[in-house]
This record gives sequence, C-alpha cells and structure tokens, in this order.
Amino acid sequence: MGRRQWWRGCVTGLGLGLLASCGAGWRRAATVSPGEWRPRQQVQVWSGTRSYQWHALVVTADSVTGIPFHQSVDCARCRAGLPRSAVDSVREGRPVAGFWKTFGLVIGAGVAILAVCCRSLGGN
Repeated sequence: MGRRQWWRGCVTGLGLGLLASCGAGWRRAATVSPGEWRPRQQVQVWSGTRSYQWHALVVTADSVTGIPFHQSVDCARCRAGLPRSAVDSVREGRPVAGFWKTFGLVIGAGVAILAVCCRSLGGN
C-alpha cells in the first residue's frame, strides 16, 4: 500500500471513531415510581416511537409530566405530560458522564490511530 492509501485509511478510521464515540450517557431507569425526580435530571420519556426529552419530571399514579429540556425548570406553563399507561420506558441522561467518556474515547482512539499511522509510515 502506498503512503496516500495509508493516510486515507488513518483519516477515515479516525473519523469513524469520532462518530462512533458520541454519546449522552443514557441509561434506562430501573423503576418509574410516583414521586419527583431531581429538577435538573435529564430524562427521555418513550411512548410508542416518540421520545420526549424533559427535566423536572413528576410521576404520579396516573401521569408522567415534565418540562421540555430546552425550557427553564421554573417554567410551570411549559409542563407537558402523558398518561402513565402510555409511557413505555424512561431513560436518565448523564450528560457530564457521557461527555467525559466521549472525550476519553476520542483522545485515546485518536492517539492510538495516529500512532499506528505514523509507525506504518516509517516514523519512529
């Protein structure tokens, strides 16, 4: 293989690694029991094929309500809801943890790919 082919392969591998590493740190909530969640806790509420990204989630015996994530937690008129029977699942977002995992993966994978590319091109 020529140097250009190796270089293209390295750049392509790095690009694919960057795309694959993006993640918000979502995890499925074990239970969705009545009560209030932490106001800034980011959640995805799934109903059928739709998802709603909310915070300030309140779960009652018959409904799940929250404020769209792009709105302030103090915006009471912005609160939206679904009947609890329509909710398929809830996922908790951990954007800070997701950021650090993505950061570590991007830096680690990038350094590894560049090291392999440099080594294969004859660098020391």
